[in-house]
Amino acid sequence: MVFVGCIGRGASSDGGSTLIFVGGAGSGGAKQQCLGLLFYYELLQLFYLLRICDYKNAAHRVDKLDVVIKSDLQRMQHMRELTKELDALNHSLSHSDLNYRDKSALTEKQAQLEERLGNYSGMSLTGKMPLEPAYFGNVKRAWADKLELAPPPIDGEWLPKSAVYALVDLMVVVFSRPKGLFKECGKRVQSGMQIIQEELVQLGITDGIKEVELQHSAIWMAGVYLVLLMQFLENKVTIDLTRTEFVEAQEALIQMRNWFIRFPTILQASESIIEMLQGQYAHSVGCYSEATYHFLEASKLTESKSMQAMFHIYAAVSYICIGDAESSAKAVDLIGPVLGVVDSFVGVREKTSALFAYGFLLMRQQNLQEAR
Repeated sequence: MVFVGCIGRGASSDGGSTLIFVGGAGSGGAKQQCLGLLFYYELLQLFYLLRICDYKNAAHRVDKLDVVIKSDLQRMQHMRELTKELDALNHSLSHSDLNYRDKSALTEKQAQLEERLGNYSGMSLTGKMPLEPAYFGNVKRAWADKLELAPPPIDGEWLPKSAVYALVDLMVVVFSRPKGLFKECGKRVQSGMQIIQEELVQLGITDGIKEVELQHSAIWMAGVYLVLLMQFLENKVTIDLTRTEFVEAQEALIQMRNWFIRFPTILQASESIIEMLQGQYAHSVGCYSEATYHFLEASKLTESKSMQAMFHIYAAVSYICIGDAESSAKAVDLIGPVLGVVDSFVGVREKTSALFAYGFLLMRQQNLQEAR
């Protein structure tokens, strides 16, 4: 699982991008004032907790993010309703035949609506609505679509709101999958992928569009959404294989392969994941030799020592399932080096997986006590 960059790019005043660093917990007030900072901080914490498989402490952060999104959606709905009402009132005020009493009443109501709308937005609406364009990756968006990291003039954002919402859905999937909450996972995969597909269409990425045809200004944003999309598909394949839904898993794998063929540079890091998932699929249907081939190919396509270790462990398990002496020897050759360096990894997956694979091998060798 490769999470979307923990350091994002914020918008500069000239429409370019500047790196935004937010360290530490920050003050509670700052997080409350700038919703983007709250999401940034909470998601960074959640990335780490899920990486070390600390699901107990991750639980309340997942719930908190869901509550914040629900609250923000309600706030945006109220703002849309008030804006619609204010537009209608402004239209009424534009009539030249209004008498003084009616105009005075409408003007007073206008001020009240602007004040309420300003309270929801956190900005003063005197004079004009806050509809200045916001930039992320050189793409214009309305002010309401920004998640600010800091008050003006610092401003800036980490990711667009839609990408953050999709990322929260992804975190719920990653959190819920080990618990076997596949119904919730399915809902969140569908929700996140729908958000992403809508954004890709807005960027001009429709059926048949390839990487070389993208406008330069859309490449950065396309990368954000395409990487998220691949991670949703990765989780979908894993869930479908766990549920022995092989046709669905195969369809999701084909989607991943097709996206990679269309956007090979943007999705370069996904190539090893696709190979790994093909190995998982082959192993699940009992094609162990084919599985080892895909796992070892996957290890060649990444420079991440952690991912290489996991791919070697997967290959070792497939070798063990083949069952002959030669395959068992190959499994030992793969497991041994991982066990030797496993304490250097941050997460617990590598260590537990290596111990499991080695125990599985010992069990096949009838060394039951040591395997236990």
